[in-house]
Amino acid sequence: MEKSAGSGIRNLFKKFNKDRILNYGIGIGATALVQSSSATSIMTVGLAHANIVTVKQGAGFILGAKVGTTLTAFLFALSGIGKGSFNISYVFSAIAFVGVMIVFATSNETLNKIAPLLIGFGMLFIGMEVMETAIGGADSMLSIQLSKVFQYDIMQNPILLVILGILFTGIIQSSTAATGVFIAFLATGVIHSIDQSFFLVMGANIGTCIDGIMASLTTNANGKRIALFHLITSVIGAVSFLIILILFRTPIIGIFESLFPGRPQFSLATYNLIYNSNYTLVLLVFIDPLVDFVTSLVKDKQEKLEEVSYIDERFLQTPAVAIEQALRELYDMAILAKENLDRSFSSLVNEDMSESKKIAETEYRIDFLTNKITSFLIKISSVTKFAGDEKLIGGLHHVTNDIERLGDYAVLLAKETNYMKENNVKFLDQTKEELNKIYTHISEMFDLGFDAFTKRRTKNFKIISNIHKETKKLISTTRDEHVVRLSSEMYPVEVSKSIYNVLFSLQRISDHIVNIAYSVRSTTGSKTEALQAIEREMKKAGR
Repeated sequence: MEKSAGSGIRNLFKKFNKDRILNYGIGIGATALVQSSSATSIMTVGLAHANIVTVKQGAGFILGAKVGTTLTAFLFALSGIGKGSFNISYVFSAIAFVGVMIVFATSNETLNKIAPLLIGFGMLFIGMEVMETAIGGADSMLSIQLSKVFQYDIMQNPILLVILGILFTGIIQSSTAATGVFIAFLATGVIHSIDQSFFLVMGANIGTCIDGIMASLTTNANGKRIALFHLITSVIGAVSFLIILILFRTPIIGIFESLFPGRPQFSLATYNLIYNSNYTLVLLVFIDPLVDFVTSLVKDKQEKLEEVSYIDERFLQTPAVAIEQALRELYDMAILAKENLDRSFSSLVNEDMSESKKIAETEYRIDFLTNKITSFLIKISSVTKFAGDEKLIGGLHHVTNDIERLGDYAVLLAKETNYMKENNVKFLDQTKEELNKIYTHISEMFDLGFDAFTKRRTKNFKIISNIHKETKKLISTTRDEHVVRLSSEMYPVEVSKSIYNVLFSLQRISDHIVNIAYSVRSTTGSKTEALQAIEREMKKAGR
Protein backbone atom coordinates (compact mmCIF):
# COMPACT_ATOMS: atom_id res chain seq x y z
CA MET A 1 0.00 0.00 0.00
CA GLU A 2 2.88 2.30 0.80
CA LYS A 3 4.20 1.90 -2.74
CA SER A 4 0.88 2.03 -4.56
CA ALA A 5 -0.84 4.84 -2.66
CA GLY A 6 -1.31 7.60 -5.16
CA SER A 7 -2.58 11.12 -4.57
CA GLY A 8 -6.12 10.02 -5.38
CA ILE A 9 -6.21 7.50 -2.52
CA ARG A 10 -4.60 9.97 -0.13
CA ASN A 11 -7.08 12.71 -1.02
CA LEU A 12 -9.98 10.28 -0.55
CA PHE A 13 -8.81 9.38 2.93
CA LYS A 14 -8.25 13.05 3.76
CA LYS A 15 -11.92 13.68 3.03
CA PHE A 16 -12.91 10.79 5.29
CA ASN A 17 -10.62 12.14 7.99
CA LYS A 18 -12.91 15.13 8.49
CA ASP A 19 -15.73 12.99 9.88
CA ARG A 20 -15.08 10.68 12.84
CA ILE A 21 -18.51 9.08 12.44
CA LEU A 22 -17.69 8.14 8.85
CA ASN A 23 -14.36 6.62 9.96
CA TYR A 24 -16.23 4.69 12.64
CA GLY A 25 -18.65 3.41 10.00
CA ILE A 26 -15.80 2.39 7.71
CA GLY A 27 -14.30 0.36 10.56
CA ILE A 28 -17.62 -1.39 11.15
CA GLY A 29 -18.18 -2.13 7.46
CA ALA A 30 -14.65 -3.33 6.74
CA THR A 31 -14.64 -5.66 9.74
CA ALA A 32 -18.12 -7.01 9.02
CA LEU A 33 -16.93 -7.78 5.48
CA VAL A 34 -13.73 -9.64 6.41
CA GLN A 35 -15.14 -11.04 9.70
CA SER A 36 -11.96 -10.17 11.58
CA SER A 37 -11.18 -7.17 13.77
CA SER A 38 -7.57 -8.40 13.80
CA ALA A 39 -7.38 -8.03 10.02
CA THR A 40 -8.82 -4.51 10.26
CA SER A 41 -6.45 -3.47 13.05
CA ILE A 42 -3.41 -4.85 11.20
CA MET A 43 -4.52 -3.13 8.01
CA THR A 44 -5.00 0.14 9.90
CA VAL A 45 -1.54 -0.12 11.48
CA GLY A 46 -0.12 -0.58 7.96
CA LEU A 47 -2.08 2.36 6.55
CA ALA A 48 -0.89 4.62 9.37
CA HIS A 49 2.69 3.46 8.87
CA ALA A 50 2.41 4.30 5.17
CA ASN A 51 1.00 7.74 6.06
CA ILE A 52 -2.12 6.99 4.05
CA VAL A 53 -4.30 7.58 7.10
CA THR A 54 -3.74 9.78 10.13
CA VAL A 55 -3.66 8.44 13.68
CA LYS A 56 -7.04 10.06 14.38
CA GLN A 57 -8.57 8.49 11.30
CA GLY A 58 -7.11 5.09 12.11
CA ALA A 59 -8.42 5.41 15.66
CA GLY A 60 -11.92 5.78 14.22
CA PHE A 61 -11.41 2.62 12.15
CA ILE A 62 -10.25 0.70 15.25
CA LEU A 63 -13.31 1.71 17.30
CA GLY A 64 -15.59 0.75 14.43
CA ALA A 65 -13.83 -2.60 14.03
CA LYS A 66 -14.83 -3.49 17.59
CA VAL A 67 -18.49 -3.23 16.59
CA GLY A 68 -18.07 -4.84 13.16
CA THR A 69 -16.63 -8.02 14.63
CA THR A 70 -19.78 -8.59 16.75
CA LEU A 71 -21.70 -9.68 13.63
CA THR A 72 -19.64 -12.87 13.56
CA ALA A 73 -20.86 -13.79 17.04
CA PHE A 74 -24.48 -13.74 15.82
CA LEU A 75 -23.56 -15.91 12.84
CA PHE A 76 -21.76 -18.31 15.17
CA ALA A 77 -24.89 -18.38 17.35
CA LEU A 78 -26.99 -19.17 14.26
CA SER A 79 -24.71 -22.09 13.41
CA GLY A 80 -25.72 -23.68 16.67
CA ILE A 81 -29.45 -23.85 15.85
CA GLY A 82 -31.65 -25.40 13.24
CA LYS A 83 -30.43 -28.99 13.61
CA GLY A 84 -33.63 -30.31 12.09
CA SER A 85 -34.53 -30.26 8.42
CA PHE A 86 -32.46 -27.12 7.78
CA ASN A 87 -29.04 -26.37 9.21
CA ILE A 88 -27.55 -22.88 8.75
CA SER A 89 -24.09 -24.48 8.69
CA TYR A 90 -24.99 -25.96 5.30
CA VAL A 91 -25.08 -22.41 3.93
CA PHE A 92 -21.58 -21.70 5.22
CA SER A 93 -20.29 -25.00 3.86
CA ALA A 94 -21.76 -24.10 0.46
CA ILE A 95 -20.00 -20.70 0.59
CA ALA A 96 -16.65 -22.40 1.21
CA PHE A 97 -17.35 -24.91 -1.56
CA VAL A 98 -18.09 -22.11 -4.03
CA GLY A 99 -14.75 -20.51 -3.13
CA VAL A 100 -12.91 -23.77 -3.73
CA MET A 101 -14.64 -24.28 -7.08
CA ILE A 102 -13.65 -20.77 -8.18
CA VAL A 103 -9.98 -21.55 -7.43
CA PHE A 104 -10.05 -24.77 -9.46
CA ALA A 105 -12.42 -23.73 -12.25
CA THR A 106 -11.36 -20.24 -13.33
CA SER A 107 -8.30 -18.06 -13.75
CA ASN A 108 -10.32 -14.83 -13.59
CA GLU A 109 -8.26 -12.43 -11.48
CA THR A 110 -11.25 -10.75 -9.80
CA LEU A 111 -12.92 -14.03 -8.89
CA ASN A 112 -9.68 -15.45 -7.55
CA LYS A 113 -9.38 -12.49 -5.23
CA ILE A 114 -12.87 -13.16 -3.88
CA ALA A 115 -12.38 -16.95 -3.54
CA PRO A 116 -10.06 -16.90 -0.46
CA LEU A 117 -12.57 -14.65 1.32
CA LEU A 118 -15.40 -17.13 0.65
CA ILE A 119 -13.28 -20.11 1.67
CA GLY A 120 -12.07 -18.47 4.88
CA PHE A 121 -15.54 -17.21 5.76
CA GLY A 122 -17.12 -20.62 5.22
CA MET A 123 -14.36 -22.52 7.00
CA LEU A 124 -14.89 -20.43 10.16
CA PHE A 125 -18.36 -21.90 10.54
CA ILE A 126 -17.44 -25.37 9.36
CA GLY A 127 -14.87 -25.27 12.14
CA MET A 128 -17.59 -24.29 14.62
CA GLU A 129 -19.71 -27.24 13.50
CA VAL A 130 -16.76 -29.63 13.83
CA MET A 131 -15.90 -28.25 17.28
CA GLU A 132 -19.47 -28.61 18.56
CA THR A 133 -19.60 -32.16 17.22
CA ALA A 134 -16.26 -32.98 18.88
CA ILE A 135 -17.43 -31.60 22.24
CA GLY A 136 -20.72 -33.45 21.93
CA GLY A 137 -23.92 -32.67 23.77
CA ALA A 138 -24.31 -31.62 27.38
CA ASP A 139 -24.15 -35.28 28.48
CA SER A 140 -20.96 -36.21 26.61
CA MET A 141 -17.86 -37.19 28.62
CA LEU A 142 -15.78 -34.27 27.29
CA SER A 143 -18.58 -31.78 27.94
CA ILE A 144 -19.02 -33.04 31.50
CA GLN A 145 -15.29 -32.82 32.25
CA LEU A 146 -14.98 -29.31 30.78
CA SER A 147 -18.09 -28.10 32.60
CA LYS A 148 -16.57 -29.23 35.91
CA VAL A 149 -13.72 -26.80 35.34
CA PHE A 150 -16.13 -23.88 35.04
CA GLN A 151 -17.97 -24.97 38.20
CA TYR A 152 -14.99 -24.41 40.49
CA ASP A 153 -15.38 -21.45 42.83
CA ILE A 154 -12.27 -19.79 41.43
CA MET A 155 -13.88 -19.79 37.99
CA GLN A 156 -16.57 -17.48 39.32
CA ASN A 157 -13.94 -14.75 39.78
CA PRO A 158 -14.63 -12.05 37.12
CA ILE A 159 -11.04 -10.79 36.99
CA LEU A 160 -9.66 -14.31 36.52
CA LEU A 161 -12.15 -14.96 33.72
CA VAL A 162 -11.13 -11.73 31.96
CA ILE A 163 -7.47 -12.74 32.26
CA LEU A 164 -8.27 -16.19 30.85
CA GLY A 165 -10.06 -14.52 27.92
CA ILE A 166 -6.99 -12.34 27.30
CA LEU A 167 -4.56 -15.28 27.42
CA PHE A 168 -6.71 -17.58 25.28
CA THR A 169 -7.23 -14.93 22.60
CA GLY A 170 -3.58 -13.88 22.73
CA ILE A 171 -2.55 -17.47 22.04
CA ILE A 172 -4.91 -18.12 19.13
CA GLN A 173 -4.65 -14.47 17.97
CA SER A 174 -8.30 -14.08 17.08
CA SER A 175 -11.12 -12.68 19.17
CA THR A 176 -13.51 -13.97 16.51
CA ALA A 177 -12.31 -17.55 17.00
CA ALA A 178 -12.24 -17.10 20.78
CA THR A 179 -15.84 -15.86 20.78
CA GLY A 180 -16.77 -18.86 18.63
CA VAL A 181 -15.25 -21.20 21.20
CA PHE A 182 -17.17 -19.53 24.04
CA ILE A 183 -20.41 -19.78 22.05
CA ALA A 184 -19.70 -23.47 21.39
CA PHE A 185 -19.16 -23.95 25.13
CA LEU A 186 -22.51 -22.31 25.84
CA ALA A 187 -24.32 -24.27 23.12
CA THR A 188 -22.96 -27.62 24.37
CA GLY A 189 -23.47 -26.89 28.07
CA VAL A 190 -19.78 -26.62 29.00
CA ILE A 191 -20.48 -23.14 30.41
CA HIS A 192 -23.73 -22.96 32.38
CA SER A 193 -23.53 -19.39 33.67
CA ILE A 194 -23.71 -16.85 30.83
CA ASP A 195 -22.01 -14.21 32.98
CA GLN A 196 -18.82 -16.33 32.80
CA SER A 197 -18.91 -16.07 29.03
CA PHE A 198 -19.45 -12.30 29.30
CA PHE A 199 -16.22 -11.89 31.27
CA LEU A 200 -14.35 -14.19 28.89
CA VAL A 201 -15.49 -12.13 25.89
CA MET A 202 -14.34 -8.90 27.55
CA GLY A 203 -10.93 -10.51 28.02
CA ALA A 204 -10.95 -11.59 24.37
CA ASN A 205 -11.59 -7.97 23.44
CA ILE A 206 -8.24 -7.07 25.03
CA GLY A 207 -6.39 -10.20 23.90
CA THR A 208 -7.04 -9.45 20.23
CA CYS A 209 -4.84 -6.36 20.55
CA ILE A 210 -1.79 -8.64 20.37
CA ASP A 211 -2.21 -8.81 16.58
CA GLY A 212 -1.96 -5.06 16.15
CA ILE A 213 0.93 -4.84 18.62
CA MET A 214 2.89 -7.51 16.75
CA ALA A 215 2.15 -5.83 13.43
CA SER A 216 3.37 -2.48 14.79
CA LEU A 217 6.77 -3.74 15.97
CA THR A 218 8.42 -2.94 12.63
CA THR A 219 6.41 0.20 11.84
CA ASN A 220 7.04 3.86 12.42
CA ALA A 221 5.57 5.85 15.33
CA ASN A 222 2.14 6.23 13.69
CA GLY A 223 1.71 2.46 13.38
CA LYS A 224 2.70 2.02 17.03
CA ARG A 225 0.25 4.76 18.09
CA ILE A 226 -2.63 2.91 16.41
CA ALA A 227 -1.69 -0.33 18.20
CA LEU A 228 -1.43 1.51 21.54
CA PHE A 229 -4.77 3.23 20.97
CA HIS A 230 -6.32 -0.18 20.27
CA LEU A 231 -4.94 -1.59 23.54
CA ILE A 232 -5.81 1.42 25.73
CA THR A 233 -9.40 1.71 24.48
CA SER A 234 -9.95 -2.04 24.85
CA VAL A 235 -8.73 -1.91 28.46
CA ILE A 236 -10.92 1.13 29.21
CA GLY A 237 -13.98 -0.67 27.80
CA ALA A 238 -13.28 -3.92 29.66
CA VAL A 239 -12.62 -2.21 33.00
CA SER A 240 -15.75 -0.06 32.70
CA PHE A 241 -18.08 -2.95 31.90
CA LEU A 242 -16.32 -5.20 34.42
CA ILE A 243 -17.31 -2.79 37.17
CA ILE A 244 -20.87 -2.49 35.84
CA LEU A 245 -21.29 -6.25 35.53
CA ILE A 246 -19.89 -6.92 39.01
CA LEU A 247 -22.18 -4.30 40.59
CA PHE A 248 -25.34 -5.34 38.72
CA ARG A 249 -24.54 -8.98 38.01
CA THR A 250 -27.86 -10.55 39.03
CA PRO A 251 -30.29 -8.19 37.26
CA ILE A 252 -28.18 -8.13 34.07
CA ILE A 253 -28.05 -11.94 33.92
CA GLY A 254 -31.80 -12.06 34.56
CA ILE A 255 -32.51 -9.73 31.64
CA PHE A 256 -30.44 -11.75 29.16
CA GLU A 257 -31.86 -15.10 30.31
CA SER A 258 -35.41 -13.79 29.88
CA LEU A 259 -34.63 -12.39 26.43
CA PHE A 260 -33.19 -15.67 25.10
CA PRO A 261 -34.52 -18.59 27.14
CA GLY A 262 -32.73 -21.80 26.27
CA ARG A 263 -30.43 -20.04 23.80
CA PRO A 264 -27.50 -18.69 25.83
CA GLN A 265 -25.36 -18.29 22.69
CA PHE A 266 -27.65 -15.43 21.59
CA SER A 267 -27.31 -13.85 25.03
CA LEU A 268 -23.53 -13.78 24.58
CA ALA A 269 -23.75 -12.44 21.00
CA THR A 270 -26.15 -9.68 22.11
CA TYR A 271 -24.02 -8.75 25.13
CA ASN A 272 -20.97 -8.61 22.86
CA LEU A 273 -22.79 -6.14 20.59
CA ILE A 274 -24.09 -3.95 23.44
CA TYR A 275 -20.72 -3.96 25.19
CA ASN A 276 -18.64 -3.01 22.14
CA SER A 277 -21.16 -0.50 20.76
CA ASN A 278 -21.57 1.43 24.00
CA TYR A 279 -17.98 1.85 25.05
CA THR A 280 -16.70 2.63 21.52
CA LEU A 281 -19.38 5.30 20.99
CA VAL A 282 -18.45 6.95 24.28
CA LEU A 283 -14.74 6.85 23.40
CA LEU A 284 -15.51 8.20 19.93
CA VAL A 285 -16.62 11.42 21.62
CA PHE A 286 -13.24 11.62 23.38
CA ILE A 287 -11.17 10.50 20.40
CA ASP A 288 -9.17 13.75 20.16
CA PRO A 289 -7.72 13.67 23.70
CA LEU A 290 -7.11 9.92 23.38
CA VAL A 291 -5.18 10.40 20.13
CA ASP A 292 -3.21 13.25 21.71
CA PHE A 293 -2.42 10.96 24.65
CA VAL A 294 -1.03 8.08 22.55
CA THR A 295 0.86 10.58 20.38
CA SER A 296 2.56 11.98 23.47
CA LEU A 297 3.42 8.47 24.69
CA VAL A 298 4.97 7.29 21.40
CA LYS A 299 7.62 9.72 20.29
CA ASP A 300 8.35 9.95 16.60
CA LYS A 301 11.90 8.76 15.96
CA GLN A 302 11.84 10.74 12.76
CA GLU A 303 11.72 13.92 14.85
CA LYS A 304 15.17 13.07 16.20
CA LEU A 305 16.37 12.05 12.75
CA GLU A 306 15.16 15.37 11.36
CA GLU A 307 17.06 17.72 13.62
CA VAL A 308 20.12 19.84 12.87
CA SER A 309 22.71 20.44 15.55
CA TYR A 310 24.58 23.50 14.31
CA ILE A 311 23.16 25.25 11.25
CA ASP A 312 20.60 27.98 11.77
CA GLU A 313 19.48 30.74 9.41
CA ARG A 314 20.19 33.34 12.08
CA PHE A 315 23.92 32.72 11.46
CA LEU A 316 23.53 33.92 7.86
CA GLN A 317 23.96 37.51 9.04
CA THR A 318 27.56 36.55 9.76
CA PRO A 319 28.66 34.36 6.81
CA ALA A 320 31.99 33.40 8.41
CA VAL A 321 30.16 31.95 11.42
CA ALA A 322 27.57 30.31 9.17
CA ILE A 323 30.35 28.51 7.25
CA GLU A 324 31.88 27.31 10.49
CA GLN A 325 28.51 25.93 11.62
CA ALA A 326 28.04 24.18 8.26
CA LEU A 327 31.47 22.59 8.66
CA ARG A 328 30.57 21.29 12.12
CA GLU A 329 27.36 19.77 10.71
CA LEU A 330 29.41 18.18 7.93
CA TYR A 331 31.84 16.69 10.47
CA ASP A 332 28.96 15.00 12.28
CA MET A 333 27.52 13.79 8.98
CA ALA A 334 30.89 12.26 8.01
CA ILE A 335 31.08 10.41 11.33
CA LEU A 336 27.55 9.07 10.79
CA ALA A 337 28.57 7.82 7.33
CA LYS A 338 31.67 6.05 8.70
CA GLU A 339 29.67 4.46 11.53
CA ASN A 340 27.18 3.18 8.99
CA LEU A 341 29.97 1.81 6.82
CA ASP A 342 31.34 -0.02 9.87
CA ARG A 343 27.90 -1.49 10.61
CA SER A 344 27.26 -2.62 7.06
CA PHE A 345 30.72 -4.12 6.58
CA SER A 346 30.44 -5.95 9.91
CA SER A 347 27.03 -7.27 8.80
CA LEU A 348 28.61 -8.49 5.56
CA VAL A 349 31.53 -10.45 7.01
CA ASN A 350 29.52 -11.75 10.00
CA GLU A 351 26.45 -12.61 7.89
CA ASP A 352 24.29 -10.75 10.40
CA MET A 353 21.39 -8.42 9.54
CA SER A 354 20.55 -7.37 13.12
CA GLU A 355 21.80 -3.82 12.45
CA SER A 356 19.72 -3.30 9.30
CA LYS A 357 17.17 -1.07 11.03
CA LYS A 358 19.91 1.14 12.50
CA ILE A 359 21.59 1.34 9.10
CA ALA A 360 18.33 2.48 7.49
CA GLU A 361 17.69 5.10 10.19
CA THR A 362 21.23 6.50 9.91
CA GLU A 363 20.95 6.65 6.13
CA TYR A 364 17.68 8.57 6.52
CA ARG A 365 19.45 11.10 8.75
CA ILE A 366 22.40 11.40 6.35
CA ASP A 367 20.01 12.16 3.49
CA PHE A 368 18.16 14.68 5.66
CA LEU A 369 21.43 16.44 6.61
CA THR A 370 22.54 16.44 2.96
CA ASN A 371 19.46 18.42 1.96
CA LYS A 372 19.71 20.78 4.93
CA ILE A 373 23.43 21.47 4.49
CA THR A 374 23.15 21.93 0.72
CA SER A 375 20.30 24.39 1.18
CA PHE A 376 22.24 26.25 3.90
CA LEU A 377 25.38 26.50 1.73
CA ILE A 378 23.31 28.01 -1.11
CA LYS A 379 21.94 30.61 1.30
CA ILE A 380 25.46 31.44 2.50
CA SER A 381 26.54 31.98 -1.12
CA SER A 382 23.78 34.55 -1.56
CA VAL A 383 24.98 36.66 1.40
CA THR A 384 28.77 36.32 1.42
CA LYS A 385 30.90 38.94 -0.33
CA PHE A 386 34.27 37.21 -0.26
CA ALA A 387 35.69 35.23 -3.19
CA GLY A 388 37.51 32.92 -0.78
CA ASP A 389 34.19 31.97 0.86
CA GLU A 390 32.65 31.23 -2.54
CA LYS A 391 35.50 28.86 -3.38
CA LEU A 392 35.25 27.14 0.00
CA ILE A 393 31.48 26.76 -0.31
CA GLY A 394 31.91 25.23 -3.76
CA GLY A 395 34.25 22.65 -2.26
CA LEU A 396 31.83 21.93 0.61
CA HIS A 397 29.08 21.18 -1.89
CA HIS A 398 31.30 18.43 -3.35
CA VAL A 399 32.25 17.14 0.12
CA THR A 400 28.57 16.96 1.11
CA ASN A 401 27.90 14.85 -1.97
CA ASP A 402 30.91 12.60 -1.24
CA ILE A 403 29.77 11.97 2.34
CA GLU A 404 26.24 11.28 1.15
CA ARG A 405 27.63 8.74 -1.32
CA LEU A 406 29.53 7.01 1.51
CA GLY A 407 26.19 6.55 3.21
CA ASP A 408 24.68 5.15 0.01
CA TYR A 409 27.43 2.54 -0.31
CA ALA A 410 26.85 1.49 3.31
CA VAL A 411 23.25 0.75 2.33
CA LEU A 412 24.37 -1.11 -0.79
CA LEU A 413 26.64 -3.33 1.32
CA ALA A 414 23.72 -4.03 3.67
CA LYS A 415 21.47 -4.89 0.72
CA GLU A 416 24.13 -7.24 -0.65
CA THR A 417 24.31 -8.94 2.76
CA ASN A 418 20.54 -9.39 2.73
CA TYR A 419 20.68 -10.80 -0.82
CA MET A 420 23.37 -13.28 0.20
CA LYS A 421 21.36 -14.49 3.20
CA GLU A 422 18.18 -14.87 1.16
CA ASN A 423 20.01 -16.84 -1.53
CA ASN A 424 22.27 -18.76 0.86
CA VAL A 425 25.41 -17.26 -0.71
CA LYS A 426 28.51 -17.21 1.51
CA PHE A 427 32.09 -15.99 1.20
CA LEU A 428 35.02 -18.28 1.98
CA ASP A 429 37.14 -17.41 5.01
CA GLN A 430 40.01 -16.47 2.67
CA THR A 431 37.78 -13.94 0.90
CA LYS A 432 36.62 -12.52 4.22
CA GLU A 433 40.25 -12.06 5.30
CA GLU A 434 41.01 -10.22 2.07
CA LEU A 435 37.94 -8.00 2.48
CA ASN A 436 38.90 -7.25 6.09
CA LYS A 437 42.36 -6.20 4.94
CA ILE A 438 40.85 -3.87 2.32
CA TYR A 439 38.46 -2.35 4.86
CA THR A 440 41.30 -1.83 7.36
CA HIS A 441 43.04 0.30 4.71
CA ILE A 442 39.80 2.18 4.08
CA SER A 443 39.34 2.88 7.81
CA GLU A 444 42.92 4.17 8.07
CA MET A 445 42.39 6.32 5.00
CA PHE A 446 39.17 7.73 6.47
CA ASP A 447 40.87 8.71 9.73
CA LEU A 448 43.65 10.51 7.87
CA GLY A 449 41.25 12.08 5.38
CA PHE A 450 38.88 13.24 8.12
CA ASP A 451 41.83 14.77 9.98
CA ALA A 452 42.89 16.57 6.81
CA PHE A 453 39.40 17.89 6.15
CA THR A 454 38.60 19.03 9.70
CA LYS A 455 42.01 20.61 10.38
CA ARG A 456 42.47 21.90 6.82
CA ARG A 457 45.99 20.52 6.57
CA THR A 458 47.86 18.60 3.87
CA LYS A 459 50.71 16.82 5.64
CA ASN A 460 49.12 13.37 5.27
CA PHE A 461 48.24 13.70 1.60
CA LYS A 462 51.05 11.43 0.42
CA ILE A 463 50.21 8.77 2.98
CA ILE A 464 46.55 8.91 1.91
CA SER A 465 47.62 8.62 -1.73
CA ASN A 466 49.79 5.57 -0.98
CA ILE A 467 47.05 3.84 1.01
CA HIS A 468 44.61 4.55 -1.80
CA LYS A 469 46.96 2.91 -4.31
CA GLU A 470 47.47 -0.09 -2.01
CA THR A 471 43.70 -0.43 -1.58
CA LYS A 472 43.23 -0.53 -5.34
CA LYS A 473 45.90 -3.27 -5.59
CA LEU A 474 44.22 -5.34 -2.87
CA ILE A 475 40.85 -5.02 -4.59
CA SER A 476 42.38 -6.07 -7.91
CA THR A 477 44.15 -9.02 -6.23
CA THR A 478 40.95 -10.16 -4.52
CA ARG A 479 39.13 -10.00 -7.83
CA ASP A 480 41.83 -12.12 -9.47
CA GLU A 481 41.81 -14.60 -6.58
CA HIS A 482 38.08 -14.98 -6.99
CA VAL A 483 38.52 -15.94 -10.64
CA VAL A 484 41.05 -18.61 -9.60
CA ARG A 485 38.68 -19.97 -6.91
CA LEU A 486 35.84 -19.94 -9.38
CA SER A 487 37.91 -21.92 -11.89
CA SER A 488 38.86 -24.47 -9.23
CA GLU A 489 35.18 -24.79 -8.25
CA MET A 490 35.77 -23.47 -4.74
CA TYR A 491 32.96 -21.02 -5.44
CA PRO A 492 29.62 -21.43 -7.23
CA VAL A 493 29.00 -19.02 -10.10
CA GLU A 494 26.19 -17.30 -8.09
CA VAL A 495 28.69 -15.80 -5.62
CA SER A 496 30.42 -13.74 -8.33
CA LYS A 497 27.73 -11.07 -8.37
CA SER A 498 28.11 -10.45 -4.64
CA ILE A 499 31.91 -10.38 -4.68
CA TYR A 500 32.09 -7.97 -7.61
CA ASN A 501 29.41 -5.72 -6.09
CA VAL A 502 31.21 -5.59 -2.74
CA LEU A 503 34.60 -4.90 -4.33
CA PHE A 504 33.11 -2.18 -6.51
CA SER A 505 31.49 -0.56 -3.46
CA LEU A 506 34.76 -0.68 -1.50
CA GLN A 507 36.61 0.87 -4.43
CA ARG A 508 34.12 3.73 -4.68
CA ILE A 509 34.17 4.25 -0.90
CA SER A 510 37.95 4.69 -0.99
CA ASP A 511 37.63 7.12 -3.92
CA HIS A 512 35.10 9.30 -2.08
CA ILE A 513 37.28 9.38 1.06
CA VAL A 514 40.19 10.61 -1.06
CA ASN A 515 37.92 13.30 -2.56
CA ILE A 516 37.01 14.50 0.94
CA ALA A 517 40.66 14.71 1.98
CA TYR A 518 41.84 16.50 -1.15
CA SER A 519 38.96 18.99 -1.01
CA VAL A 520 41.23 20.99 1.28
CA ARG A 521 43.16 22.07 -1.81
CA SER A 522 40.73 21.27 -4.63
CA THR A 523 37.15 22.43 -5.03
CA THR A 524 36.21 19.16 -6.73
CA GLY A 525 38.37 16.93 -4.52
CA SER A 526 40.67 16.11 -7.44
CA LYS A 527 43.87 14.43 -6.30
CA THR A 528 45.86 15.83 -9.22
CA GLU A 529 44.53 19.35 -8.71
CA ALA A 530 45.24 19.21 -4.97
CA LEU A 531 48.81 17.98 -5.38
CA GLN A 532 49.46 20.64 -8.03
CA ALA A 533 48.14 23.29 -5.65
CA ILE A 534 50.48 22.05 -2.90
CA GLU A 535 53.42 22.09 -5.31
CA ARG A 536 52.64 25.70 -6.24
CA GLU A 537 52.41 26.62 -2.57
CA MET A 538 55.79 25.03 -1.86
CA LYS A 539 57.43 26.85 -4.81
CA LYS A 540 55.92 30.11 -3.66
CA ALA A 541 57.18 29.54 -0.13
CA GLY A 542 60.64 28.67 -1.56
CA ARG A 543 60.87 32.03 -3.28
